[in-house]
This record gives sequence, C-alpha cells and structure tokens, in this order.
Amino acid sequence: MHDIVERDIMTYQGAHKTVAVKVNKGEEGVFQQAIEEIAILKQLRRLNPDTCNIVQWDGFFFDKERICLTFELLDQSLHQYLQEQNQYGLPMGELRPVLHQLATALSYVHSINIIHADLKPVNIMVVDRHQHPVRVKVIDFGLACPVSEAQQGMRLGTLWYRAPEMSLGVPLSQAFDMWALGLVMAELAMGCQLYPGRTDYDVLRFIVETQGQPSDDVLDHGLYTPKFFIKKIKLSSLDEIEKHMEQHPDRFMFVSLLKDMLHLDPRRRITAREVLEHPFFFLALINGIYFFTVKNVSQYIPLNSKR
Repeated sequence: MHDIVERDIMTYQGAHKTVAVKVNKGEEGVFQQAIEEIAILKQLRRLNPDTCNIVQWDGFFFDKERICLTFELLDQSLHQYLQEQNQYGLPMGELRPVLHQLATALSYVHSINIIHADLKPVNIMVVDRHQHPVRVKVIDFGLACPVSEAQQGMRLGTLWYRAPEMSLGVPLSQAFDMWALGLVMAELAMGCQLYPGRTDYDVLRFIVETQGQPSDDVLDHGLYTPKFFIKKIKLSSLDEIEKHMEQHPDRFMFVSLLKDMLHLDPRRRITAREVLEHPFFFLALINGIYFFTVKNVSQYIPLNSKR
C-alpha cells in the first residue's frame, strides 16, 4: 500500500530534525487512504504520544504526486528487536511492560472510537533498544478506521494477525485489535508466529485445531462462513427439526410428514399419493391457493387412479 518508511532530513520549526517519513504512492486509492490516515492522526494528535505510547505525528507534505507523512524517529520495529533474540522469545521482565504499554495504546485509540486494524510487530516501534525496560509505540494507522465506518465483510489487517471474525465476514469491532494484540504477545513469548498460514483457510484451520471452532452464533453472522464451514445440525430425533423452523403452527404437522417420508423401513415409507392426502395440505395456503382436499390437487396433478 505504501513504500517502506524512510529516514529524511528536513527543516522543522527553524531547526534541522531527523524524522521518519512515510511515502505514499500517488495512486488514487493509496492517496485516498493517506487522506483518511491523516484524519485519524489529527484525532490522535490530541493525545500525549508518550503517555499513550502512540507515535508522534508531525505533519505531511507533498513530493510531486506523492503525499508524505512525517513522524518522530524511533529506533527499530518490535519485529527487528525480536529477531535479535536469536529466535527466542522475550523474558517475562520485558513481556510484562510491553503488554502494558500496548494495552495502554489501544485503550486510548479505542477511547476515541478508532480501530487500528493492523497491529503486528512491524507496526510497533521500539523507542530505544538499549533502554530497559524497553519502551514501545504503536505506528501505522493506514488501515485504521472509525468504529462507525467499519463495514461488515471489509478486509483489513495482515493475515497472520487477522481475527477469525474478519475471515468469516462477521461485523468488525475493536475486539479485532485485541485478537491481534494476543497474537503479538504470543509471538513475543515464543519467538515465532502462533498462526502462520498462506490463506484464510490455513489460519482458520490452525485456530480450530488449537482453540476449537467459533460458536454457532458467530458463524451464523459471517458473510463468508459458507466458504470455510458446512452447517450441520445435530439432532437426537427428527422431532427436533421443528425447533429449527419458523414458528408456524403447522410445523409439527410438517415434521410428522417428514418422518413418514424418512421411515427406515421402505415397506412402511409413505407414497407420493399418500403425501398429497396428508392433513398437512388441508386448509394450507400455498402461493395463494387453498388445497382443501386431494381432489383439488388432482385438477392440477394427474394421479394414477390405481392404488
């Protein structure tokens, strides 16, 4: 979506200052995303960047057709910091303060009804790697959005840190960020990603194998659930079918007819003619036509008179 963050020297408030510059390409979609990010950053600017653990935004400028955002210069990403641990996770003495700082950052972001939507180690910066305990700040609000503008089915975040509701197309909330925070902390503790995968299906499979399947209520609200799950209803008897039907007074008669059609003994299974004579059709309104008796049905469906 944008170029790698660069270091640049620019004049700021009359003195030279080293800053981090995020250079967005001049493409229409990317440009619009940068404008939306600026709107988010303006809201975050009212917060204290040090106590809130959020990167300080200085402003923006145009470079030909590219829009460039300037930020305070920080040391290295949490991803780089973790790599320097030789594939081992961070000790508890570092995990605890990092978690507290990230939870603080999200608490402030969520307090102004914003979803970060892309929390991951490369979007968390270490202020100074030599400082202990380590201090971190959240960066990159390029995918952030107000809660009120989060649309069901929208695709945000990075696959390995994407909450299951995003893959399933469940309405998005700030809980999406908390899932990402959990995965970030698991990665910091273990030294590797918890749910790596090449596709949404891979990641969901890892989640189900480790944590179990999302609840039926969550799956029922997902636009994309049918891409990953086949809905099955476990019944102890056919009589329970009525519990999963429209609350219509004729549902019991309908289930009774179903049971006759699904009789295990083929010799006792109901015939097509007997279905048409079943009480389920008496006084039933189907597509605006009343079928009072099987004789009325016979006017439309030729029946064999021999039984």
